[in-house]
Amino acid sequence: MLILDFDGVVCDAFEECAVVTRHAGDAAAATAAKSPAELAAGLAPAFLDRFRAVRRHSRLLDHFMVALDPRSERLGGQEEFDAIFSAIPDERRERLVAGATALRAELRRRHRAEWLGMHRLYPGVRGLLERHAGRVSIVTAKDETSVREILAHHGLGGAVVSVVGECADKRAAVLELVAEDGLRPEHATFVDDNLRNALQVRDTGARALWAYWGYHTADDVRKSLRRRVARLYLPELAGLSA
Repeated sequence: MLILDFDGVVCDAFEECAVVTRHAGDAAAATAAKSPAELAAGLAPAFLDRFRAVRRHSRLLDHFMVALDPRSERLGGQEEFDAIFSAIPDERRERLVAGATALRAELRRRHRAEWLGMHRLYPGVRGLLERHAGRVSIVTAKDETSVREILAHHGLGGAVVSVVGECADKRAAVLELVAEDGLRPEHATFVDDNLRNALQVRDTGARALWAYWGYHTADDVRKSLRRRVARLYLPELAGLSA
């Protein structure tokens, strides 16, 4: 069984994620006035710098909201990121996440082709999904509807059996997926660009690979060396065991 993260592993959706984050607080006005391309073109360089820094620390859509705080432009590390995130009142964070989710759904509905085009497959991913002989599942913080539409757009809808969307606990999701097939965690290969997720899934006994082409920090690199995390590089996808 092959279990993959989505954003940062299967496809690059940096611009799309930046757009829904930036306009999370004004989703209705944004969708009524502009297309995805226009919204992306209007992103200020300063915001893109902040979002790029925040994206490296993020596991969930909630975490993206840190980029709305100007202090995130020069993040000193995970502790500083955590402090800014913790300072966001729960009600405001929930409202922003709901706005970002609504904006994503509206862009997908109103500008489907353009929105789909903002999700680019990483080199080698298509070949991996097309040749894999076993079950392929996606476990991701992105919503299931978006993931399935993006896969179908790239002609890969039939290559993925199941999608666990809006997932905050990938360890639990992996355990549930292998149990559904009557397997043990050792029968699963899990790939994620978030080091924390990779470590948590590795502790189940699954083969966990850290996707080095995704989003990570210098602290992640140091921690990965201490914890002896197996890295996976894009050129190695062609040889990933089926």
